Amino acid sequence: MIDIGSVIDGTFAWVWDHLLAIIGWIIAMIAFVVVPFRRPPAEARNWLLIFFALPWVALPIYWLIGRPRYAKQRRERVADLPGILERIARKTGFDQAQITPNLCEDNHSLANLAHGLGQFPAVDGNRIELLGDYHGTIDRIIADIDRARHHVNVEFYIFKSDRVGDRLMAALERANTRGVTCRVLLDALGSYGSVASIKHRLEAAGIEVHDILPLRRRLSSSRVDLRNHRKIVVVDGRVGYTGSQNIWAPEDHGRQANRELAVRVTGPLVVQLQAIFVCDWYLETLEELAEDAMFPPLDRGTGLAAQIIATGPDNPVGGMDLIVAQAMHNASEEIVIVTPYFVPNDSLLTAIRGAVLRGVRVRLITAAKCDQYLAGLAQRSYYEEILSLGAEIHLFGPEFLHAKHSRVDHEVAILGSSNMDMRSFELNAEIDLLCYDEAFAKDLQQVENGYLERSTPLSCDEWKHRPLMHKVLENAARMMSELI
Repeated sequence: MIDIGSVIDGTFAWVWDHLLAIIGWIIAMIAFVVVPFRRPPAEARNWLLIFFALPWVALPIYWLIGRPRYAKQRRERVADLPGILERIARKTGFDQAQITPNLCEDNHSLANLAHGLGQFPAVDGNRIELLGDYHGTIDRIIADIDRARHHVNVEFYIFKSDRVGDRLMAALERANTRGVTCRVLLDALGSYGSVASIKHRLEAAGIEVHDILPLRRRLSSSRVDLRNHRKIVVVDGRVGYTGSQNIWAPEDHGRQANRELAVRVTGPLVVQLQAIFVCDWYLETLEELAEDAMFPPLDRGTGLAAQIIATGPDNPVGGMDLIVAQAMHNASEEIVIVTPYFVPNDSLLTAIRGAVLRGVRVRLITAAKCDQYLAGLAQRSYYEEILSLGAEIHLFGPEFLHAKHSRVDHEVAILGSSNMDMRSFELNAEIDLLCYDEAFAKDLQQVENGYLERSTPLSCDEWKHRPLMHKVLENAARMMSELI
């Protein structure tokens, strides 16, 4: 006769002995249901591999970085942004037909895609100046701040209290003394270590400063490493700056000097830059900046056709990869990609493959030495595939190439804060400029030629013979790069 008591005792003893394994399997099965929601198959597959292999390790990592969305309170604020943009459009008329450019069919289609993604139409009458000298760009920004009469709005991912940051803070203090309203947004993660000192100094001068997603709030977020990667300066609603450059001196922090590319813009584009700042300010303060002086009458002079694109978790429609891939599909002669981080998704790889097969010359210009170990390994895992397709890779040095731009043929140029990686496409709040002008593309080509003169071309045969251990590490990092 079966001893029921012994069976029960034996079962409890077995469960107790294997409790961690049982809970691990429960965690893995829950992950099997939860992880694939709204996630690309390859990314979901890699997460599930870790959950089934190491559930107790995967759980805290997933809690920290596995959910690429804002927390509920943040999403409620994001839901207010379309209304804010609609009110700005009514106030300024930046979507009026009079400033709509006359574009060819391919560019018109690309502009419509960018409008649908970033909510701003292509507008005519802009003046755009390329700025490639690091400290010269700071000089230009400070000179415009010193001429400000009403307001200065500043937003940066990295803003450090060093010799470069001190110069900008001094300019803001001078402007504030003249009665100019100054506002500063800085990303809490990118500017970590300087947030408190910057706030202390500028708030003492009467300047309002807010850190974007402060660390205390990130702990309640659905993902703690979401970042606002944008770089924006707007002076009196008439002059604007954006691009790749932050406010710091990298070499003073044990880093390589950075090679950057920024733009100074005037014309209707400034309204779009201002609108993005207004939205980001609202997300941190719940204050809608609506005074008339923020949006002076549009300058409808002659100039270039362009538009601003804001992407990120606050705009979940898609990332800059949609724009870049579409522009590549339209290419007939050449594509040049300049980026410090190249970890492409399938759509970009397909676009590059298709372009090469059509006879389009594709060149990637990137840093010879990446400043982030894991990202550098993941990036190098793609080199053999890119080279074998027939594309070119040029490694820039000795500075760290932090500029981010692309050029397609001799007319379309994309420039801003977005890297060619999945973090920029899905996680970071980014800002980019899309320009449709032959003269501007020619100026950008001259910048690229300067990079190429200081770059070393990478040989496919040479790259294939790198050590096996390098290949193993690179492929492991490539898999990890998809866990976003």
